[in-house]
Amino acid sequence: MKLPLANMPTAIAPDFYAPWGGEGMAELRLRLSGIGGQGIVFAGRLLSQAMVEAGKYVSLRYAYGAEVMGTPVHSELVISDEPILCPFFREAHVAVVLHPRAFPEALLGIDAQGLLVLDSAIHREGIPAGTKVEVRPFVAATTKGRPGDPGRLAPVAALGFLSKLGLFPLDPLLSVARSGRQSEENLSALRLGYEL
Repeated sequence: MKLPLANMPTAIAPDFYAPWGGEGMAELRLRLSGIGGQGIVFAGRLLSQAMVEAGKYVSLRYAYGAEVMGTPVHSELVISDEPILCPFFREAHVAVVLHPRAFPEALLGIDAQGLLVLDSAIHREGIPAGTKVEVRPFVAATTKGRPGDPGRLAPVAALGFLSKLGLFPLDPLLSVARSGRQSEENLSALRLGYEL
């Protein structure tokens, strides 16, 4: 089974994925970026487990500062139909950025024809020409009624949104989210992101 990238809904940029494979593409490089406390590492783990259960090969690594809370955090995933020869990459096909502090680093590491998915609170300057951009209120939509929350469910909602775009199926994410702690919150965030 190939990643469903080529079968993306036509209402959302049908030519988007061609630069790195389109039909029959075997690998996706994804970077999730935010700040410590937002759940970036958790979202990376959730997606990696879901994709393994869906029969994909997955590599996952994290990068974060010594202080962690409030400093930039990144989860990098390679999702493939075939064994992964190198789990490291410089440029992501898709970069999700959920906090302004993580934006400068993430902007440097996106493929020239890549997709940049941004939280609506991020000021959008310096985005290279050719980069596709999707903006959604991930943090605002997931922090309603929880003062002081940095948006810990925002990355989970972003995964739901990426599923809506056709990057990977929603069902494995829902299955894995059901089995963990705070399952109801995570399931709600996935569904919310899918609806954004």
